[in-house]
Order: sequence, then C-alpha cells, then structure tokens
Amino acid sequence: MDSEDRKRFKAGARKLIADHRSFYLLNGILMVALFILGDWVTKTYSLDVEPSMRDELMSTVLYLVAGMLNAGVSITMIDIDRGKVDFDKPVERSFALFDKSQYFWGWVGIGIISTILVVLWSLLLIVPGIIKAFSYSQAFYIYRDAVDRGEDIRLIDAITRSRELMNGEKGFMLLMALSFLLWFFFGAITYGLANLFILPYFWQTQAKFYNQLLLKQKKQESAAGFRP
Repeated sequence: MDSEDRKRFKAGARKLIADHRSFYLLNGILMVALFILGDWVTKTYSLDVEPSMRDELMSTVLYLVAGMLNAGVSITMIDIDRGKVDFDKPVERSFALFDKSQYFWGWVGIGIISTILVVLWSLLLIVPGIIKAFSYSQAFYIYRDAVDRGEDIRLIDAITRSRELMNGEKGFMLLMALSFLLWFFFGAITYGLANLFILPYFWQTQAKFYNQLLLKQKKQESAAGFRP
C-alpha cells in the first residue's frame, strides 16, 4: 500500500462520518468519556504526596472498560466498512465486544499474549518491540472473523496470522498513525473532548486498512493458486 491508499482510507472514513455524524458521536461517547475520566483520576492522584490505592485502582478500571468499548467500536466500524450493519443503535453497538463470550475472552487472551511478546522483544531494543506491536495489531480482528466463520482458532494462531498479514505493511501503518499526530495533539489540548470526533475518524480509517489487508491477501492467494 502507498500514500494514495492512505488518502483514500482517510477520505472514505471522513465521508462516512460526515454522512452519519450522530451515529459516530453516540457510538464513541462512552468510550471517550471513560478515557477522559481515567485521565482526570490519574492526574489527580499523581499530584498527591501519597496517592491512594483506591484512586489507582479506579483509573485502571476506567481505562480497562474504555479499552473494552474501544474494541467494540473498532469491530463495529469494520462491519460498517463491509456494509454489514445499519447506522442504528449506536450506543448499543459500542458494546459489540460482548456480543459473544468468545469475542471478550479472545480480546483478553490476545491482549495478554501479545503484550508479553512485545515486552520480551522490547528487552532487546525498543524498535523491535514497536515492530512486533504493529505485527500483532490485527490479531483480535482476525480472531473475531474466524469465530464468526465457525472456525476453531487458537489465540496464538490469530497472532501468527496477524504477523503474516502485516508483512510488508508495518511501515504503512506507522505512517498512517503518524498522519493523525496533529489530530491527537488537538485532542490532548482540548482535554480529550475533540476525541469524540478524532477517535471515530482514526478507527474507521483503521477498519478500512484491515479490510484492505484481507482483500490484498485474498488476491495474493488467488494469484498463487492460478496455474496458466
């Protein structure tokens, strides 16, 4: 993929959001609110001479629940890009991670395994850890698609498939993430309020990237199977 693909993904995401502003706003509002609240609690107890365990636990729980909603929003946007869902029930769809117990436990398991692997790679140098984080970034979406197909897939297999899917595309994903840097800065200076619009834009772009990766893989497999 190249810069034109990046522009196309972002333009497509902007159009979807412009056409369905209220859906995207309501779909991400709980997630963003929890992230903002978690940041507020963290900053509050960080100023204390002796921060309480309760405050630390509260911020951890807020971030964890926000992460769960983030996963739900992400898979909803993948389905939107595929034309599989209507623009209805926006708040309910932010809980998509809980549609099936396999989604939730797959998300937990892949998160734990991939984090351990990234940390181990980071013990060598920071750069290998970053590279592996990008390599494993699509694992949960691969796992979720496999579950929907009725496939019996192991968590480590999903991580391996993500690594294979991201082969040659990690640099593209890095540049795409960097292209949102000013947007994220804007979100920070508005105390997270702008993230109500920035995060849906980012995740819808990422959804388009994932679906394009699958399409590219399918074309490569078809070409490999063709025998003139």
